[in-house]
Amino acid sequence: MHLLSSFLTCLIAINLVIGDRLNICQDQFKLREGFYVYNTGCQNFEEADLAAANFNEDREVWIRNGTIEDIGRLLNGSLYNITNLKITNMAAEGSTPIVVFPIESARFSILDLENDGIERLNISEADYRLTHLDVRKNKLTDLSSVSLLKKLQSLKADNNAIENVSLDDFQDLEDLVVLSLANNRIQSINATKEIALLKLRSLDISRNQLTSLDVSLWQFPQLGTFYMHDNLITNKIRGLRGKFPKAWEIAMGGSNNWDCDWFDRLVAFLKQDRQFAMQMFGDEPNCPDQSRMDGFICCQNSTNQVNN
Repeated sequence: MHLLSSFLTCLIAINLVIGDRLNICQDQFKLREGFYVYNTGCQNFEEADLAAANFNEDREVWIRNGTIEDIGRLLNGSLYNITNLKITNMAAEGSTPIVVFPIESARFSILDLENDGIERLNISEADYRLTHLDVRKNKLTDLSSVSLLKKLQSLKADNNAIENVSLDDFQDLEDLVVLSLANNRIQSINATKEIALLKLRSLDISRNQLTSLDVSLWQFPQLGTFYMHDNLITNKIRGLRGKFPKAWEIAMGGSNNWDCDWFDRLVAFLKQDRQFAMQMFGDEPNCPDQSRMDGFICCQNSTNQVNN
């Protein structure tokens, strides 16, 4: 019933035009002859009319244009009770980027801030309500402030400018299920102590600039999908033996260049230990000289003794 109600969540689309009227469209779902159907009704609002408008707090609001001042006025006015907020494409031509976004997750539970030109998240000490945060396609270089989002279940920060990640920042996010950091500039992922994310099921660190990966301090027992393709990792993953017992969908190919013996033993172990899918993404890589390719996997022969 919860999934059904989420699927049928009404979408309110707000098209803000500075100095002009605001056009608000609301999709309304109805049950007709056993099927759910919807129609879209749009209405132009003057600022005074909008101030008096009522919006259901369980509905998603989508703000597609305007300045942070416009948005702040709305959120502190007629949209004050909204908990599911979508503000996207503010960085598109003709719009005004939001350089710093002040998250007030004591109010919001879901925030979609994709492609808004955000350089920094201003998160207050009391931000414990937010469960889903999408900040893809922005200009973030640091994620340390998300440590305050204690109830976070999903964090999507793909396509930013992040260079280094400290897993220490995620140690208190006990409900985290999805962590996606693909297509950044990440050169290192470090932890100073054991990090236990007991509910994490999906991790994507693909299309970054990692040259090595050490998972010795990672405790992710529920991890099912693990994407690390198209990095610059050579040799092997350190500390992998005994980790991720439920991982079944793994992507390791692209621009990585593994140790052949280590990779073959890893694949043999996975095939014997569980049913799994070795996912292959992207174009066929140009493997370095004196290496071989197994599907989309580059590897090189080594005489060094390596372990899983």
